[in-house]
Amino acid sequence: MQIIRKEIFDGIALTAVKTDKFKFNRIFIDFIVPLTRESAAQNALFPDVLARGTESFPGLLAVQKKLSSLYGADIDTYVGTSGEAHIITIFAKLLKDKYTLGGESITAEMNGLLAEIVTKPQTENGIFLSEYVESEKEKLINDIAAQINDKDSFALHRAIELMCENEAWGVSELGKPEDVEKITPASLYEHYKYLLSHAQIEVFTVGEFPEGTEEALVREIFGGIERGKTPDYSTKIVKTVEKVKTIREHQELKQGKLVLGFRTGIGGYEEDYNVLRVLNCVFGSGTQSKLFLNVREKLSLCYHCSSRIYTKGVMMVTSGIEPKNYEKAKNEILSQLDEIRKGNISEEEMSSAKKRLRNAMLSASDSPEALHSWYANNRVFGVTDTPEEIIAKTEAVSKEQIVAAAQKIVLDTEYFLCGTEGKA
Repeated sequence: MQIIRKEIFDGIALTAVKTDKFKFNRIFIDFIVPLTRESAAQNALFPDVLARGTESFPGLLAVQKKLSSLYGADIDTYVGTSGEAHIITIFAKLLKDKYTLGGESITAEMNGLLAEIVTKPQTENGIFLSEYVESEKEKLINDIAAQINDKDSFALHRAIELMCENEAWGVSELGKPEDVEKITPASLYEHYKYLLSHAQIEVFTVGEFPEGTEEALVREIFGGIERGKTPDYSTKIVKTVEKVKTIREHQELKQGKLVLGFRTGIGGYEEDYNVLRVLNCVFGSGTQSKLFLNVREKLSLCYHCSSRIYTKGVMMVTSGIEPKNYEKAKNEILSQLDEIRKGNISEEEMSSAKKRLRNAMLSASDSPEALHSWYANNRVFGVTDTPEEIIAKTEAVSKEQIVAAAQKIVLDTEYFLCGTEGKA
């Protein structure tokens, strides 16, 4: 596997991951901007409107027919976050040219279609079609509303929202329904034009492309766009906590959802983040972790209990518990973190944590999507380490480093989502 990154235009770069591991090639076009309440809904909406039709292929049916003619190629969109950056992705999957029956260039055809989708979307009177915008608004609002159905995920995101209510990281990547409602075809088109000229744009290709076609794609799409200043999408790391927030909310559910939010003081761009990776595995990631073996298995205080670290400098512990076990479960989770602070970490725990991390890092090469996720998220923080380099760094982490990192971790928020019984 060979990885080549090249700045093509101001704020527009190409990362080519050259590999023969996969039958289909992939193209990812990422628009990276600061995560803000004011723009989150528009960021989530505009790529789906783009994919509805272009000047040459008006309407979704015309786009789908074109894709079908390209041996069933596919185009999709999604949004995500990395730290306090909002990443909006337009994604294409296409057969390698060497597998076509008549020697056709699927790559050239897809490059042309992507160029149209990104820079020549279907418009009416100089703005997006109202029909497309209203349809996609309805879908986005439904997607936001559906988040409540997965109670574990809902509790986690709600805890993050409340913990970071005055920080960008507390903003939902999909935006709020009321913000979606306010969007008009004109305002969305204006925002789209702003993103073309100001967003950091990262194009990732994964697979075997004919020589020069990856760079040609970037030049075809963005060559005629006048670029402005790229906004700062760096992540602010909060390292102190003045007072622990204690929040209890109610819904119709049988199993309580306890979420504890901690500040680690270590962001994703810092070398000590590799120490946090090992610490997190010892503490609460996997079946050999302290949380699983003690809080769940030994004491039976929860149905599930695990921890996860984020490049925001945050660690979240999520658990499903009986409401009557709230205090016991919370105290035992905190007690297990104290055990790490005291240095009560066995060689077996260290070995198991590093093995789990090694397997997770190696899996970053298992699919084009995983490769894109790895390098796209790292690019946000200016990190260039390969999975193999991270493995080497985590293998070198010592118990003393873990203890030092654990002593910096402070509890910020206790969030409990429980049932409505007993509520006035």
